[in-house]
Amino acid sequence: MNAHVIVEEPPRVERGAVVVQDSHLVRVTGADERAVRELAAAYADRFATSRGPWDTADLCHTANVGRSPQEYVTAVHGRDAAELAENLRAVAAGRLPVGVAGSGTRAPDPAPTGHAALAELVRTGYTGVDWPALSVPGARTTDLPTYPFAPGRHWHMHTEATAPAEDTPPEAYRATWREEALPQEAQAAPGTVRLVVTDPALHEALTAELRLYGAHVAGTEAEADTVLMVDATPPGQEPDLSTFWARVAKTLKALPPHGRLLWAACHGAAVRPGEHASLRPGTAAQAMAVAAACAESRIAHAVVHLDPSEPAEARARVLAAEYAALRQGGESTVAAHRAGVRYVPDTSPVRPGRAYEVRPDGYYLVTGGLGAIGRRLVERLIDRGARHIGIVGRSALDPGRSQVLRALATRAEVVYRSCDVADAPALTAVVGELDARWGRLRGVVHCSGGVNAFGAMRRRPWADAARVVTPKTDGSLHAVRLAQDRGADFAVLTSSLAGTHADAGRGLVDYSLANAYQLALAEREHGPGTAVTAHAWPNWTGVGMAADAAFAAAHSLDATEAEAAFFGHLLTGGAVVLPGHAPAPPPASPADTPETREPGPGTRTVIPAPATGRDRTALRAHVRDAFLHVLGDDPGDRPLRGLGLDSLVIAELATALEQRAGRTVDPSLLMRARTADELAAELAATAAGPPEAGAGPAVPADATGATALSLLLRPLLTDGGDGVTP
Repeated sequence: MNAHVIVEEPPRVERGAVVVQDSHLVRVTGADERAVRELAAAYADRFATSRGPWDTADLCHTANVGRSPQEYVTAVHGRDAAELAENLRAVAAGRLPVGVAGSGTRAPDPAPTGHAALAELVRTGYTGVDWPALSVPGARTTDLPTYPFAPGRHWHMHTEATAPAEDTPPEAYRATWREEALPQEAQAAPGTVRLVVTDPALHEALTAELRLYGAHVAGTEAEADTVLMVDATPPGQEPDLSTFWARVAKTLKALPPHGRLLWAACHGAAVRPGEHASLRPGTAAQAMAVAAACAESRIAHAVVHLDPSEPAEARARVLAAEYAALRQGGESTVAAHRAGVRYVPDTSPVRPGRAYEVRPDGYYLVTGGLGAIGRRLVERLIDRGARHIGIVGRSALDPGRSQVLRALATRAEVVYRSCDVADAPALTAVVGELDARWGRLRGVVHCSGGVNAFGAMRRRPWADAARVVTPKTDGSLHAVRLAQDRGADFAVLTSSLAGTHADAGRGLVDYSLANAYQLALAEREHGPGTAVTAHAWPNWTGVGMAADAAFAAAHSLDATEAEAAFFGHLLTGGAVVLPGHAPAPPPASPADTPETREPGPGTRTVIPAPATGRDRTALRAHVRDAFLHVLGDDPGDRPLRGLGLDSLVIAELATALEQRAGRTVDPSLLMRARTADELAAELAATAAGPPEAGAGPAVPADATGATALSLLLRPLLTDGGDGVTP
């Protein structure tokens, strides 16, 4: 039991009438960046209510001396409480950086004494500030907002392990960076390099550094075995993706079969705390597209994120060293350089954000909400209590969509509006209409998007790629801005592993680029007001479009797991990567054997017809033309297995052969044939005739094992749609 009795108020302590101090410095520290920014927002509200100079001095003293220092730290300065509150809100909004304590550079000698200079040092992680000495004489501890502890449960239960609940989110992680030095053997790297560098100072310095490694700088790409490209986007602008696409496609066409590509840029990765505010989503998208395009073309590559604060000479040294490592090691890599330290990508687990309760008042906006995944998320929002949902899509309502909408309307008030999310005024007009109808916008789920047919970047014009890219770049930016401007609780972008894994983007480089943009946008825009999260989904088994089936075979979630992840990470913020797992095979009956199994849908079993010499000669010419079109080279008598054919190339070769030979081509023939002549003979032995609309590949009667491969590859050549593909 506890009791308190107040006998009388304490004696009033008189202090000087004037605070003799031109400005103040305030430290904000926390266990992670989220806590620092949330605490800064709370501090700003308190400083805004300051009752005068002494109250402001007490608040500064309490923040600087009365709180224990933690791992993440930042500082602001100001002449009075109003200016301090304004700068604290800049921290909360992500406009001022947060540093890791102890990671900053040494202060200059002598150390600065001005509050502005000290604040800049603290934001880099500098810890050498004498905080008590900054307090106004006579300042005392006062009321200041408490620490924003992260919610979490840590109970130890002495019970047997049980299976996780259905709504427990699956494993998730964030992309992080760790220090790793370059290989020591990267000393000499003779070769021929073509520089695509528009900055004259960097071009000159890089030429000199490359020559130190024994490299020769070529005048054209045709003369080079390596192309080194540096993004030329001016500070404060987003890159021109159409120009980038054409430049990289041209380079990949010009490179020899064993060529290399090194691509570099600034502001494409948030490597250290405080860099998120300066992140350029378009540059991050370019970096991922380069990695995916090189992976599909089997080109060794390096993607290098440069330090924008370093001079041209320092950047030239970094690039020359990365070139030497790529030249000698031959393995593709991604690296970032900051203040003389090299970092490589890593991951760290991420826990779900705080729980979100779906509200019956106001409304939720779902773009692409009548696609496969969008529709499921609309249904789950209704299940959790949403009563008003606006759905936006590019397509006009047809009978099928109208039926879906009528079914949803039996459970909640649902409105569909045809609108292109890339058209900002049109989207704003739709939201204005919904505001007038239902009141506050509670949250935005951006599901709009699509994929092109499976194909290589170097042969895909930007006009085709833009159809995939624009809804996920311009559309995502407009959706996030609407959510922020209206004070929505969240904005969620349904992204994909294709934006984080180069292998998942092979044959779908435009899709990979678009999803990488979304992930970087969420990293930059997430803040204490509106939680902005991008989910890097794997394949949703049985739902939506299938991207790279070979990749999806090891990275999938069933719909129940995916929905648990969606709501579990609704407010987590930033880019949340969901790696997925290999999907469970369907149960087989005892009688289900290759001999008794029925052919899958779209599969035709054909009986080989006798081949004539004329057929074989003509088909050999078609095979030659197809290989020249796809690989730029006729294999002649060389073994096909030695060409490094993968699923993407096999799918493209099968399509090229079908176009030339006028018959259905089973992709598995390209895996079984030893030479091009043998491939022509196999093709000649199959029944002739043009491919049937909607039919699958022709499969020899004794090749039941090849049927599965054909069914796996065929959708990659033909599938499109307007759902969301992980």
